[in-house]
Amino acid sequence: MNAASTHFQLDPRLIGLFIGLSLVLIGLVSVSNGQIEGFTEPYRTVDLSSDETGTIAAIKVEQGEAVQQGDLIAKLDDSVQTLQLELAQHLAKSESALHATEKAYEKRIAIHARIQKLIKTQNASESELIRAEMELSIAKSKLLSAKEDLATREIEARRAAAQLERRSIRAPFTGIIDTVHRREGEFISPLRPEVVTIVQLDRLFATFNVPSSQYSQLKVGQEIEVQIDGGQKVTATVHRIGVQTDAQSGTVEVKLIIDNPNLEIRSGEICSLNI
Repeated sequence: MNAASTHFQLDPRLIGLFIGLSLVLIGLVSVSNGQIEGFTEPYRTVDLSSDETGTIAAIKVEQGEAVQQGDLIAKLDDSVQTLQLELAQHLAKSESALHATEKAYEKRIAIHARIQKLIKTQNASESELIRAEMELSIAKSKLLSAKEDLATREIEARRAAAQLERRSIRAPFTGIIDTVHRREGEFISPLRPEVVTIVQLDRLFATFNVPSSQYSQLKVGQEIEVQIDGGQKVTATVHRIGVQTDAQSGTVEVKLIIDNPNLEIRSGEICSLNI
């Protein structure tokens, strides 16, 4: 028989055995000499977006730029909202109607008081007093209505200011701009609202897959030494221990927090710990 034409068919049981041995070898590599290997990742990663629609008027940041919480990242076109705010503020400052009703009310108070004096000297009739009381009551109602209208206009001005502010996209936390997704002139829609991706690196997660036989030695809040690739050793705090064991690898995911105020440790670095 020609050797070139010979076909071999692997037994499925052998394939399963090979995969199992591979997983065991991977586990032995990652936990060799009692060391468990993991990696660092950002404490927070946010695709910063806007719930407003419109054209981007300005992008204020570039990739790799550090930003502080509250810094302006981008602005949507806000010409309409600016005009609405100016109109609302003008109406809120207009107190002419209130002044007019105040003067009318003061006049009605004076007329009512004069008629009461005339009643005592029998120089005014009871019907004149009733009419004066009615007109005083109407003037008071108009004054209250004018005050309510002014308060409503002030609220409208604050709402217009809030609507204008919503056209500005600001950093939710101190971090680094990882990716700029949009540029000036592009349209923000509900289907594609992302503007930039911002990551928080002054704290890092260190993620490890710990064998299920060892994870019980760790407790949330426990401090433990982690070695960064290159030899640097830092103290980390256990943040979260997974509630399930991965059936294939027999490991439990454990996340530690590393304080990184000077950004000396990069995200994506290989790290290890001893349990």
